[in-house]
Amino acid sequence: MKTLDDITLTLFFTGGVSLKTWADVGNLDRELGIYKRLSDKLKRVNFITYGWEQDKIYADNLGDIKLLPARWYSGRMFTTLHLLLKYYSELNDTDIIKTNQIPGSEIAIWFKKHIGKKLIIRCGYLHSTFIKNQTRDGKIINRAIQLEKNAFTSADTGVVTSQRDQDYVIEKYEIKPEKIKVIPNYVVTDVFKPHPEIQKKYDLIFVGRGGNQKNIGNLLEAIKYLKTKGQNISLVMVGGGCDDKKIRETVNNYDLNVTFKGNILNFELPRILNQAKIFILPSYYEGHPKTLLEAMSCGMPCIGSDVTGIKEDIEHTKTGYLCETDYRSIANAVETLISDESLQKTLGKNAREYILKKYSIDKILKMELDVIQEVAEK
Repeated sequence: MKTLDDITLTLFFTGGVSLKTWADVGNLDRELGIYKRLSDKLKRVNFITYGWEQDKIYADNLGDIKLLPARWYSGRMFTTLHLLLKYYSELNDTDIIKTNQIPGSEIAIWFKKHIGKKLIIRCGYLHSTFIKNQTRDGKIINRAIQLEKNAFTSADTGVVTSQRDQDYVIEKYEIKPEKIKVIPNYVVTDVFKPHPEIQKKYDLIFVGRGGNQKNIGNLLEAIKYLKTKGQNISLVMVGGGCDDKKIRETVNNYDLNVTFKGNILNFELPRILNQAKIFILPSYYEGHPKTLLEAMSCGMPCIGSDVTGIKEDIEHTKTGYLCETDYRSIANAVETLISDESLQKTLGKNAREYILKKYSIDKILKMELDVIQEVAEK
């Protein structure tokens, strides 16, 4: 039986995703956190990324992780052949292959079948559910379902981030329950922590990319509505796409008190989070949102929509405040919480305790190592 320090793990990045992709959105340090810790416990951790030569400039950020940068071709077979020719030795020496998400998993599955490696299919969100929320095109949805089914049925073990997703995969794809594990997203709680010495500059903070999913339109409508009631709510928006033309037009047309920060490095986020009184995430749907967990870890009172992916972690008036996705409900939640400092403190304290109990990186690291050991023994 192999011990952990005899095991080599190779992570296949999501199809087309590179270290540069992570760096450009400010998430490189966040995403590397768990794998740097795994590399301390295992014989070796390899990264197969799809940024080719440009990814080499990030090699110094990886610590002991070995970078295997590759080209991404539109034809999966070309990518597979490229990896086979360039990194056969490293892949042959690997004990366990792991995916970061479902898209691109076909390549990892091919290597499992043809060079006889154990496979962990990991996904931070269910690809089929995400696609269903993006389109009504039946062919596209069916392709996503088939890709997901093939991934989980091919895996030695599947890893999802929530009990909800575990139940779905087991039932939908008729997978044995013991094959699907839950490993939630993690938070580095000694980085994302309260900073009471930081002065509050904003009433609200939103962190995330733009797009319909995040329901930014109704968030701005809520602020606009509160302004008609004499409340000039200040909002800071962090993330790419938050300042697109339509959003800026709304802000400018109604003279809303909104500050745009764009993408920032993840290690800078705790400081900006602590500059706001309340974190808000009014999305139509979520997977297991890391930004929400990080805000809760900072001891912030959080407002979230009562939807899948948020309501699992926000217990209304206990660990946060839930609202519906329409602007009136969002406005009511903001109005209620902004006027009640005692409730803000209670929710923030409870949120911090909740994250420490469930999502600290040390707790998640143990879960990762347990799954790796179990798969190695199969």
